[in-house]
Amino acid sequence: MIKNAFLVAVLLLSTTLQSQSFFGSQYDNYAGIYSVMNNPANIADSRFKSDINIVSGSFFAGSDYYAVKIGDLLSNSDFEAYAKKTPSDNNNLYTNVDFLGPSFLLNIDDNSTFGFFTRARGIGHASEINGLFLEKIQEDIEEDIDIQNQNFSIATNSWFEVGLSYARILFNNERHFIKGGVSVKYIGGLYSGYIKARNLSITYDYTGLELTNTTTTSGEIETGNISSLENFDDPIDNRGSGFGTDIGFTYELRTNESNANSSNAYNKYLVKFGVSVTDIGNIKFKEGEKVVYEADASYTDAEYAINDDFDSYYTRISESKSFNVSLPTALHFNADWNAYEKFYLNVNTDLNMNKETKPNSNYIKNTFSMTPRYESRWFSIYLPFSVVEDSGFLSGFGFRAGPITLGSGSLFNGLFGYSNAVDVHLGIKIPLYHTDK
Repeated sequence: MIKNAFLVAVLLLSTTLQSQSFFGSQYDNYAGIYSVMNNPANIADSRFKSDINIVSGSFFAGSDYYAVKIGDLLSNSDFEAYAKKTPSDNNNLYTNVDFLGPSFLLNIDDNSTFGFFTRARGIGHASEINGLFLEKIQEDIEEDIDIQNQNFSIATNSWFEVGLSYARILFNNERHFIKGGVSVKYIGGLYSGYIKARNLSITYDYTGLELTNTTTTSGEIETGNISSLENFDDPIDNRGSGFGTDIGFTYELRTNESNANSSNAYNKYLVKFGVSVTDIGNIKFKEGEKVVYEADASYTDAEYAINDDFDSYYTRISESKSFNVSLPTALHFNADWNAYEKFYLNVNTDLNMNKETKPNSNYIKNTFSMTPRYESRWFSIYLPFSVVEDSGFLSGFGFRAGPITLGSGSLFNGLFGYSNAVDVHLGIKIPLYHTDK
């Protein structure tokens, strides 16, 4: 029973590969509509008359428990056989998938830009999981197990967004330049399921017989849309709705030389700084079932095989027919230096503003990145170097060639050794650039 209960939920996160989106590519001055995801102010005074996204996607999977090589990931379907494990008392797994659908930006005039975007996103995590316990249950259990006072959280959420963005120039005296932007988005909840343990203790008494192998538990479990751990990938059918907001500002320090050509086709800054807060808001599942259980129970493997519902073994303390899911609110700081002609150096920090152990909390992983790049109108190359919470140091490669963007923030880690993260992003769009005056 223990093997099924934990692995169904945890491996759902780690093997489907649902922090961060579009590593490195958002900071390019030719990112266009991509840049609205990190800071809506960036679409003002852009290098585009219009930028039309056809379809783009990014996924990230990271963990301080699993590490993989890209070659193994592509050639071997037995994940548990080739993955390197680093168990501890407190392991964490995290996945993030992000698809940008039909979207565009359009300059209204020299000062203002309008954006429209559609987006589908999914985040899954297992936080504060006992990795030593997970390691023991990769195969059938043939020994006694005892773990105490667990406070893990497991959650998977997916939703779609339809958003409008507006950005404009707020101040410009040729030397100093400030722009701001805001995005307002309708959120449609597609899927939500979570489990939060509070001081949960589990003892497994192995006798060698299914009829007498016994699991004893104590503590509390809170669930949302989940009737058992076995149905974690098929929760109670429900849909949610809500609203979200992103807001950001960008400052540019310009030189006399950079302002010699006033065309919108050219970058004019020596250095620019951006700050933004994204994903302010939540999703309400009005018919979702939230239940808190007193998990004091004892049952055999044979009993669990017949009926795995929590209600069969645990006592309901409280229940409600709705719950809220927080969006992954984050604070972003960004600095971009025009080092020489078409060569730039970007430094970016993404900070989570949600409590990771809160029941059903969506969040990003804290990330610091440094990305040197070469950029021109039709071609860019970028080399992101990042430190991601729970995944460590990552290095990758990406490029933009006209309408195509492709990259990975962890490519070199996985090619030359084990990586605690795997990510890739790919985009196809139609860029309509400003031309020289």
